[in-house]
Amino acid sequence: MNLFRGLFGTLALWLLAVFMFAAFVGWHQLRDIATIHDMAIEIDRANQQSHRLHDLEMQVRDMVAHVHDYLITGSFEHIRNYRVSESLLAQAVERLDSNDRGMLKPMLAAMHDLAESIFSLPFATGNMEGPILMQELDGELRKLSRTMSERHHHMDDSVNHSMHMVSGLHLDMREDFIVSLLVLFSLLGGATVYLYRRIVRPLILLRRKVASIGKGNFSPDCPDFGENEIGDLSRALNSMGSTLQQRDRELFEAKSFAAHQEKMHALGLMTANIAHEVGNPLSAASVSLDVCRSKLERGDWSAAQQYLEATASELRRTENIIDNVLDFGRQASDEHATINIAAVVESALRLVRLSRQAKTLSFEVDVPNAMPVVSGSEDILRQVLVNVLLNAIDACPAHGTVSICSAWDDHSVFLDIIDEGEGIPVDIVEQIFSPLFTTKARGKGTGLGLSISRDLMRRMHGELELAENSAAGCRFRLRMPHAQRSHDADTYP
Repeated sequence: MNLFRGLFGTLALWLLAVFMFAAFVGWHQLRDIATIHDMAIEIDRANQQSHRLHDLEMQVRDMVAHVHDYLITGSFEHIRNYRVSESLLAQAVERLDSNDRGMLKPMLAAMHDLAESIFSLPFATGNMEGPILMQELDGELRKLSRTMSERHHHMDDSVNHSMHMVSGLHLDMREDFIVSLLVLFSLLGGATVYLYRRIVRPLILLRRKVASIGKGNFSPDCPDFGENEIGDLSRALNSMGSTLQQRDRELFEAKSFAAHQEKMHALGLMTANIAHEVGNPLSAASVSLDVCRSKLERGDWSAAQQYLEATASELRRTENIIDNVLDFGRQASDEHATINIAAVVESALRLVRLSRQAKTLSFEVDVPNAMPVVSGSEDILRQVLVNVLLNAIDACPAHGTVSICSAWDDHSVFLDIIDEGEGIPVDIVEQIFSPLFTTKARGKGTGLGLSISRDLMRRMHGELELAENSAAGCRFRLRMPHAQRSHDADTYP
């Protein structure tokens, strides 16, 4: 992969540009700071040199003053003072730079020679040679002062020039700093916009998509973010969503098939009693028809009509049994509709009463017609009720009672199925809703009943749970949301 391909390569280029610009600006600023530092040192050196020259000039004037005093008084004390001042002056000259030393030493030497000439003259009031030499010495002093003044002016010009340059550099540095900040903020702002548009915002959308996948929405609807790392991730999520969507459909079909197989198993358990329930009315109808034929041969039309009506009644009873079994045995529909709970409970009871164990039990039903409306699938609710009722029938002892009662609150409607069995052992309570778990003997149960029933309830946005478990029996509770809340929920998968 190319080093600068994709989002992170582009981001690396942005950061490299910011770093290089910051390095260039920093180097430029450091160079200006170094120049200002050098100029400040030069200004300080010039100032010190100016002070030394000024002090030296004052020392020279003091020396000349000693010579003047000697001419007036003739005191050798002035010569000694001159010698001390000259020694100090020599030390001060050595502290000057080479240019100034070279400039001053010839003039100081000339002044020294003149002073020594004056000191060598005999003291006399009328001596005219001393004043003449003194005039020459004063001339050398004026020459030195002019040289010093020129040197001061030159140094002042140099200091002023340096000060102007420092001021200009300060102004340039301030302008460069402001421009650099603007450019740097522009680069960082561009990088921020790029990060948000190409990385942060796509990641927010991808996070929402992942959360949507976590909620079961596997539709591959991630936007395409181009040929980069985020785009690769988006396409991978879409591919994963498509795969999960296909597997979800396959899983749903497998669960639907398993639910239908469980329904067929329940019908298989009731096959013998169904045949018996159908056989009884058919036998009664056959006998009634034989008697009716005999009455017709004798011309007893009134009696024949009574037996025909009895035959029709038995056949209608047979038809109802077969219709009920066929309704239960067909593939469950997920069609969303309003459910009449009382009617579904009655239909489920008619089916479970066909089982052999139900013949010795009694059923108590407290499900009024005036109940809050729920929305879902009648086929699914009927299958769940049949599964739970068959478990309750198996758990009840002979001549026991299975109760069905209802309740509701502001959010849900509840159906409770209560048996009078011995309860569920505590050590297996957590496993009763696990697939393929059963406590029944081989061939008596598949272990899918409760697992499938809970899954079917959840498909209707409801729940199946064990509400009570004791030695006196179990209470299984079916919870269903009110119709409005159910409509607001997502449709079935």
